[in-house]
Amino acid sequence: MCGIVGLVNGHAVATDLVTALGRLEYRGYDSAGIAVAGPGFAVRKVAGRANGLKDGLDASFGGQAGIAHTRWATHGRAEMRNAHPHVYEGVAVVHNGIIENHAELRAGLAADGHEFASDTDSEVIPHLIAAARARGAAPMEAVRETCGALHGAYAIAVLFEDAPDHLVVARQGSPVMVARGEGAAAVASDPTALAGFCDEYTALEDGDIAELGREGVVIRNGAGSLANRDWQAVTAAEEAGAMAGFTTYTRAEISAQAAALVRTDDALAARVLTPQIAAAERLVVVACGSSLYAASTARAWIEELSGVPCDLEIASEYRTRNAPLSRGTVALLVSQSGETADTLAVQTMFRAKDVPVVAVVNVAHSQMARDAELVWPTRAGREMGVAATKSFTCQLLALVRFGLALGMARGAVTAETLARIETEIASLPAICTAAELLEPQLKSIAQRIAYENEALFIGRGPAAAIAAEGALKLKELSYIHAEAYAAGELKHGPIALIRENSPVVVCGGDHAEKTLANAEEVRSRGAAVISLVGAADAERFGPISAEMVVLPGVGLGLIFAQAVAVQLISVHAAEALGCDVDRPRNLAKSVTVE
Repeated sequence: MCGIVGLVNGHAVATDLVTALGRLEYRGYDSAGIAVAGPGFAVRKVAGRANGLKDGLDASFGGQAGIAHTRWATHGRAEMRNAHPHVYEGVAVVHNGIIENHAELRAGLAADGHEFASDTDSEVIPHLIAAARARGAAPMEAVRETCGALHGAYAIAVLFEDAPDHLVVARQGSPVMVARGEGAAAVASDPTALAGFCDEYTALEDGDIAELGREGVVIRNGAGSLANRDWQAVTAAEEAGAMAGFTTYTRAEISAQAAALVRTDDALAARVLTPQIAAAERLVVVACGSSLYAASTARAWIEELSGVPCDLEIASEYRTRNAPLSRGTVALLVSQSGETADTLAVQTMFRAKDVPVVAVVNVAHSQMARDAELVWPTRAGREMGVAATKSFTCQLLALVRFGLALGMARGAVTAETLARIETEIASLPAICTAAELLEPQLKSIAQRIAYENEALFIGRGPAAAIAAEGALKLKELSYIHAEAYAAGELKHGPIALIRENSPVVVCGGDHAEKTLANAEEVRSRGAAVISLVGAADAERFGPISAEMVVLPGVGLGLIFAQAVAVQLISVHAAEALGCDVDRPRNLAKSVTVE
């Protein structure tokens, strides 16, 4: 979940490295660091965000090759001593991933007299490389030897004090790109970091080791043979969207959802299912976090529109099961980044079993997109806030469109249903905008929840999944303890949580009568019922609600309006408690390690 960059280009690279690193800060912001070679190493590290590196880049940082890193802590606390790059005896390393046998390696190195300066798993890497160099290995061979000793996942970039015009990069399990241009070469976790520095890039494959210099990039595969890779143009970096008068990027991105939905629907208009996918007899939908809740929300829609049964799986759990797969199974993987480690591991499992994979993904150049039989894209654009907002609603739309396409390919969608769904989809951007206009009321609800410091979210059908997403958003942004349950499960245990004035957010929609009865149950035990309902249910829910928000839309539209509502509640609860809305504690945008 960290970000790495490296550049060699014939002029001072320090400022360029910090600029590139800033584009990767969504990947981690616990600490950041830079190392520049020639002569010797100039190293600077800071606790917190990458822009803190700008101060202190004095004349000693005039080297023409360097590496930099933005960290999300896994091994070792978020402290300066654990920040990358890690340097030992003329070797500097930045690392993304987890070295599973680091304790064993550290013990062996310590027995040989090595002393360590951090608590990280990553620090064993420069020590191993330095030991190999001391035995006479050339830089690339020293990295290859070291990689042979590492168990786990890694993307590493290595800078050598005695070879200050080259970088060595290796990959196993963690995505990394290398790039080239006229008199320049680079490495990054995401090619958008490289815009303006190189012309074209390619993704390394597992086992690859690459040597980067001003003369170009040489890639060798796991067997040591020269590897030919497909290269593509580095596109201009998408700049962060303007805050447009908002105080946080997250709030601005909530407002950007209408435009993102239009872009996503346009991108899906020309997508056609392959015959194998259209003939699916069963879908296995795999995701994590908000992507999982998007899939959970859309599951009933997909089944209703296509007539194909749809299993929903948590990626981290599914990858550890040897689940039987029936003939005709198609996998649907949902990820904003396309780099989610557990979901990528499941994709590898499906490939080994010849199960076709559809990737619902927001990043066209991601590993997941490259390895999928079919990419079913979202076009949410770049999210600067860690919490999913516009990416979540774009995933909802993409999944509805997939269910509709599958149903039409199978002849399961009537003309009447098609007309209704198309009408509802066309209304979604306007509905999201209309829901946003209810912000003053939603802010009042957020302040009530912040005061009570707890919340329970309930709903039925797709609204139960929106309730789960609402609880997740509240936890992510405000650190308030929040739970979500299908409303029919209340009497199976969760109702014991209810006390006087407990905030219970009720997401209305399907099966309104039964949801109303559940709301009555918690109200009778002292809960403050907060109803997020459509106009058709307002009269029934009004009398039992401490606060009621009448949202626009019906069917799909109401669910999208609820998604906007729970996002706004979470943002304002976080602001009421003085939390960092864009950069919540302990979280980063892309979960690239297990």
